[in-house]
Amino acid sequence: MRVTDIFRALLAGWYLLLIGLVVGGGAGVAISASATPTYVSSTKLFVAVRGQADTTAMEIASGSNAAQQKIKTYTSLVTTPRVLDPVVRDVGSPLTLESLAAEVSASSPTASTIMSVTVSDVDPRRAAELADAVTESLRSVVTTELEPEFAPGVPSVTMEVVEPAAVSSSPATPHTTANVALGLALGLAVGALGALLRTVLDTKVRGQDDLADEHDLAVVGDIPFDPEVRRRPVVVGDGGGSINAEAFRMLRTNIRFLASGASARTFAVTSAGPGEGKTTTTANLAVALAETGLRVVIVDADMRRPNLAKVLGIEGAVGLSDLLIGRVELDDVLQPWGSDALGVLPAGDVPPNPSELLGSVAMKALLDDLGSRYAVVLIDTPPLLSVTDAVLLSEMVTSMLLVVASGRTQRTHVKKALERLDAVGETPRAAVLSMSPRRRSDTRYQYYGEASGAPRGLRRLIRSKGRS
Repeated sequence: MRVTDIFRALLAGWYLLLIGLVVGGGAGVAISASATPTYVSSTKLFVAVRGQADTTAMEIASGSNAAQQKIKTYTSLVTTPRVLDPVVRDVGSPLTLESLAAEVSASSPTASTIMSVTVSDVDPRRAAELADAVTESLRSVVTTELEPEFAPGVPSVTMEVVEPAAVSSSPATPHTTANVALGLALGLAVGALGALLRTVLDTKVRGQDDLADEHDLAVVGDIPFDPEVRRRPVVVGDGGGSINAEAFRMLRTNIRFLASGASARTFAVTSAGPGEGKTTTTANLAVALAETGLRVVIVDADMRRPNLAKVLGIEGAVGLSDLLIGRVELDDVLQPWGSDALGVLPAGDVPPNPSELLGSVAMKALLDDLGSRYAVVLIDTPPLLSVTDAVLLSEMVTSMLLVVASGRTQRTHVKKALERLDAVGETPRAAVLSMSPRRRSDTRYQYYGEASGAPRGLRRLIRSKGRS
């Protein structure tokens, strides 16, 4: 996965990042709120060991080194029963030796004769009192019980309190700021991981990049999702400037790059599977082309599940199937739609052998005849992965348009569809992304602003055609 892919995945999964931040930060706050605050108080002791004279620099250094060595022992001694038992007896219940040992610790900086005794407790005043009591007990045990006297009545080790315990004004734990920061960081990391996994595990086409990068397929149109498509499938030609109408006009502009050298442009419009919007796309593209004055004809070659007549609101009982078996003539079944510039050839009766009819010499002759009459021939074909009809027609047309539904079509299905086309020849093809999510930036003017430039993947196709 490239850096750009990671960035796009994180951008697409922004809500997962937000959820991670909210949950992680909330968990940090909850943990801090549920934890019992503890307060810490410490005392500092200066430890000295008497030498024979303590007057020379050597004697002083020797005493200091001895004190540093003994402090290592005293830090372990502070939590022993010999030191803590007197404190427990003085304080009484509910304090126990085990609970007090868990609250007491001792430390000393390296190469220092200063020792710290620290006590943590839920009560700040009791923490200070216990710190002083443990320190006094340690001094008594060390100076009067464990260490030998230097002289009668003179201890060999002295421990002087240089900083008594003070009552803490703020709790040492929980660390609310640190907990929240850690929660935010972990939440963001989990959210980012979720966004990346969502992209890796997502098998559907989500945008133009999935087609242009993964399948090296030029995207000549991006049609937003229209919730009113069943009620009003044809949005071009009614004088409106809706987002979808302008998207089809943009598609009209971009397909001029396909089969630009042919005298008549014949496009077979197909899809990988059913329900991806190929018939609606074909109808609206035809109307958009006819708006410019071009003579356009639509052929419904989906004779297994014909739908073009219903979309355009015309009679479709007689059409292509009847024409191919010689039952009728072309002029008898061609129907004008909207104006003389646009003609429609419906599918007719559903025949028992659609593949044989579409791959016949009669079909090739029909397309040649239509090409001589019209500037653009659009053929609505069955899905590529369902039957072989579209593959047979791909050898008779100048270009293939593959309609891919955003968020519905599997990327593997697009790959298989292209493989089927590659198996029979190198017919130029491009993709039309349908049912794209609407964005706030989509306006009727956006498409006009883009009309002068080719969309993602199409520039590559233009450059390759220029080199050939």
